[in-house]
Amino acid sequence: MKFSTTLRLLMVAPVAALAFGNAMAEESKLDPKKPVKQSAKATMEKGKADIKVTGDETKNSTGPAVEKRAGPISCDVQIDNRTNKYINRVYIDGRNWGSVGRYGDALARDVVMGPTTLYAEVDYSDGSTGHYGPKAFNCNSYETIRWVLN
Repeated sequence: MKFSTTLRLLMVAPVAALAFGNAMAEESKLDPKKPVKQSAKATMEKGKADIKVTGDETKNSTGPAVEKRAGPISCDVQIDNRTNKYINRVYIDGRNWGSVGRYGDALARDVVMGPTTLYAEVDYSDGSTGHYGPKAFNCNSYETIRWVLN
């Protein structure tokens, strides 16, 4: 089937008008009084001035906030579950901290310094409960304790 020139223009005209309208809208957004954005290279050069180097670490003053430890009065506990059992409850110093999946790892942050006790419970399908621990250790400042469950 052959299309006539008029029919082709009727099909192309709305698309062309839409494209032209978008181009005009973009052009009307430009304000001669506003400064033009800097080039990517100029922005990168300016960004280098924001980076402060102190010692071995690099900090970007405009970057996101970094999660920090509570301070020198805490340690971290890594629970390494190497079993095929879902650990339903992990207790740290008698308080329910959470759970750990099969063959999973979990990290308890900012555990209070000093003598610490870990205990874990597993619920079985027959209604019984198994346990790991108690494990006692001394939580030292800035230390990460690893508790491996086999």
